[in-house]
Amino acid sequence: MFKSACICLLVVVPCILADNVFKINISPEEAQQYLEKAHQLKGVDALEYSPKIGENPLPETRNANGEFIYQGRKIENPSDYVEEHYQAHQYHGQDGLGKYAYGYKDWNQAKNEVKNENGEVRGTYRYARPDGRHFIAKYWADSQGFHHEDNRPKVELKQIPDSPAVAAAKEEFFRKWREAAAANGVDPNAAPIQSDEGQWVSDGSENVYNHVEPKYEPSDEEKGEPKGFYYEFDYHTPLLRNLQERAELEALQASVKDDE
Repeated sequence: MFKSACICLLVVVPCILADNVFKINISPEEAQQYLEKAHQLKGVDALEYSPKIGENPLPETRNANGEFIYQGRKIENPSDYVEEHYQAHQYHGQDGLGKYAYGYKDWNQAKNEVKNENGEVRGTYRYARPDGRHFIAKYWADSQGFHHEDNRPKVELKQIPDSPAVAAAKEEFFRKWREAAAANGVDPNAAPIQSDEGQWVSDGSENVYNHVEPKYEPSDEEKGEPKGFYYEFDYHTPLLRNLQERAELEALQASVKDDE
């Protein structure tokens, strides 16, 4: 019976996983085809979490001390947990000429980023927040610098007006300041006096650090024709979930969705 179960697992898992791609030392043109295909299929803004492919209760087995250990963690009540299974994914490719694309997705986070031949970068990332909402950000870097925007509520900063007590305290302070200035014959609105007194002046005897970067000498392999690479693959991700915490999070996510 045990052997039959093992055989079933070996048959089912490959059916779940998509085709894996591993290409190294390929021409820039071939690498660009993979990059373009990845961009068309996934897209920078296409952010999805990895699909859940199953779950199972924790087994009742114990160690010699009567304890249940899951991946190094002691679980007091295994019946309060389940082991979820997700099909995670990641990809990465470069054409050897400056263009690249990479991304990944897991059960609660995802990211995509691309760079074109002009050096411009665009990317997005997303992750699940503990309050049931999802943080989503977009960023890009071009000749005008780095830019970023996300879905957090915009906060407009405003100057808080002084309370009557604070306003009265300020007025009393400046009144005494003007009186003290007048008593000492000083214009309270005059520019500050500039002086070199107390300033340090170098006599040239100190050691000045000047970093000199050694000349870079490319290896014979680096002097050859540019090469690219591309890979993408699915992989299984187990996740330990507390049933009560999962139910609370799902309730939060449902309430947030209703608000939207």
